[in-house]
Amino acid sequence: MFLWLLESIIFLPWNCLLWAARYYTFEVKTKRKGVVETYLDAHNIKYTQVHATTSDGYTLTMQKLGVDGGQPVFFLHGMFESSAMTLAHGLESLPIKLAQDGYCVYLGNVRGNIYGLKNSNLSPWSIEFWNFSVRDHALKDFPAMLNLIKSETDQKITVIGQSQGALVSMMGLSNSPNLNKYVNLLVLLSPALVLRIPTNPLVKLVFTLPPSYFGSPLFFSFVSITQLFIPDFVANIFAFKALEISGMSLLPLDREGAGEVMSSTPSGYLTTDSMRFYVEVLEKGEEFFRDKKGELGGFDVGKVDVPVGLWIGEEDVVIHTEKTVKLLKDEMGNSLVYVKVLEGYGHTDSWYSKDSIERLGGDVKRVIDERRSLGRKNASRSGSRSRSKSKSNSKRS
Repeated sequence: MFLWLLESIIFLPWNCLLWAARYYTFEVKTKRKGVVETYLDAHNIKYTQVHATTSDGYTLTMQKLGVDGGQPVFFLHGMFESSAMTLAHGLESLPIKLAQDGYCVYLGNVRGNIYGLKNSNLSPWSIEFWNFSVRDHALKDFPAMLNLIKSETDQKITVIGQSQGALVSMMGLSNSPNLNKYVNLLVLLSPALVLRIPTNPLVKLVFTLPPSYFGSPLFFSFVSITQLFIPDFVANIFAFKALEISGMSLLPLDREGAGEVMSSTPSGYLTTDSMRFYVEVLEKGEEFFRDKKGELGGFDVGKVDVPVGLWIGEEDVVIHTEKTVKLLKDEMGNSLVYVKVLEGYGHTDSWYSKDSIERLGGDVKRVIDERRSLGRKNASRSGSRSRSKSKSNSKRS
């Protein structure tokens, strides 16, 4: 009894701090204007918020910008992030460029980040709220968002997934074949598929720590406390340095653009089950993605029946570049319509480096434009055939 009382007294200040951090995140921060909305408002960029509801009650808030009726483009962020990372280049960011060029752009968010902290039956204060993994992002969050977009348009959707977002998109399309018919093009940016055995000390630490650490209140509360008490410009210094030391970024970072949204990262956290999922992916390698019979708990990338474009860093410390490229070429065949290995790129250079504004963003936009043009030509031919058939039937009658 005495020891319990002593322990309670010693840890009382820390526990109070943890409670305050959670209260700030769950009750205060979620009611404030988010970093994405703040940025768009500051630059007079028109947008609306739309909400996708998953089969198990999670509400996922998405930002929609661009032209209603335009070709829809759906962005999905990576691990620890939110839709804010899609604006890491400020006004030069790909979503804004696409919106200015007549596309209708949706910025997606998965459960557990700052835009996914609502559930019709569960409170984020409860343990049950956080009982999800990457599989739930793929099998529940992804279909909910894609179906919402489809309900607002009669056009096919371009999906752009970054790192975990690319993995989630692949898994979602593989496990729900009916969704493939809605997709015009799937863009994979540094997809978290075949993982590389880590050698960098910081990356290795992530896989060395018990999976439960990332799903514990300690980690999430530490993130909240950091964002609550440390000024953004100070947090950004440490964040940029961590990217460099870990080898995630090898090229000069776009500090000005990314600095405006970096304060929101991490946005939420990786659950225990998600971390176990990644350990499983690392251990099983390519076979996890060739799981045609569902015996390994993985999925079959060959079931993704949409045109796919791949952009991947040559020196990625997280993803095994050569094995990922070979996997997709072997399993997807002609569906893999574009492959570009980016010389000198690390894992996060695809969205945080200055170089990626034109070298990657410009290239991705070119491919998206080409697919849009192709779609318009096919629609025009189909319309012409229908009109000709109608005239022919009229003459016969």
